[in-house]
Amino acid sequence: MIRATIAVAVGLIVWVIIAIALDVLLRAVLPGYAAAEPHLHFTLEMMVARLALPGAIPSVAAGFASAWIARGDRRVVAVLVIILVALFLPTHYRLWALFPVWYHLTFLGSLVLLTLLGARLKSLVFKS
Repeated sequence: MIRATIAVAVGLIVWVIIAIALDVLLRAVLPGYAAAEPHLHFTLEMMVARLALPGAIPSVAAGFASAWIARGDRRVVAVLVIILVALFLPTHYRLWALFPVWYHLTFLGSLVLLTLLGARLKSLVFKS
């Protein structure tokens, strides 16, 4: 039980740290992003970049880290997925009118699919 709790906590921490780092990177390299972010006035390019960098990569890494610590226990990764979706649903509900439906569905769906993919990658990299 302790290992499972640590695995979920590490998955969440990994997600947050990588998402923040990649968001900072977007501000530095994507023209206009830093100015658009406070008001959430993103172009299509910016929305796709947000989904790809601070959206997708942290999910894969979190799933990988959680599965590694949990020694591949799929239930632990499922708990991580549930918590991630539960954390982001209220935010996306609140911001629903500011972004296209495809953006919300892609982000929330990627939390599930890419976190599970990260866990699967762990089992492929470290055969256990």
